[in-house]
Amino acid sequence: MSGSDTYQRILTAALGCFLENGVQRTTVEQVRRRAGVSNGSFFHHFRTKQDLAEEVYLHGLQQHQDELMAVLTPQAAFRTGIEAAVHRHLAWVEAHPELAAFLAAPPDWGTPRDAPRIAACSREFFRAVGQWLGDRGWDGTPDLSVVVAVWIGPAQEYTRTWLTGGAGPPRTAATALARAAWDALHPLLSTPASKGAR
Repeated sequence: MSGSDTYQRILTAALGCFLENGVQRTTVEQVRRRAGVSNGSFFHHFRTKQDLAEEVYLHGLQQHQDELMAVLTPQAAFRTGIEAAVHRHLAWVEAHPELAAFLAAPPDWGTPRDAPRIAACSREFFRAVGQWLGDRGWDGTPDLSVVVAVWIGPAQEYTRTWLTGGAGPPRTAATALARAAWDALHPLLSTPASKGAR
């Protein structure tokens, strides 16, 4: 088993344990046994359970952000990118429900977004999103946090409901949610550049 295989086995085992037991009640021993790795292998990759929990969160966050940025290319038209990002978000959650559940509400585990590496990852992602919007005429108003809430917020709420069994598969709502995101956003970002991209 290679080092990268061991690392991935530990992350996968930890995610399962965290979702079943909560972060605080999960022990290193539980993760180690589930992953089928030795103490030495575990501590070679992670110094503490906190480090492990942050790495699981960061792993999911980076995957999700990479999926969204893959459609927010320099060539993507304004409407195309807005709608494609919603489709990608929904598809990623449907393909990775456990990671999505952990990102949405890490059980009994404070605010992982405050961890330095996680915070830095989020800052870089939002910087890139802001740059993409700015290249299409967004002048910084409304604030990026408002733009993202209007853009992805409804899709996030839908997937949270789906994860708890209260809605149909995300793909069934993708077209409606993507169109709604565009309809809600383009009046807010109405500039000469964005009008030309409709």
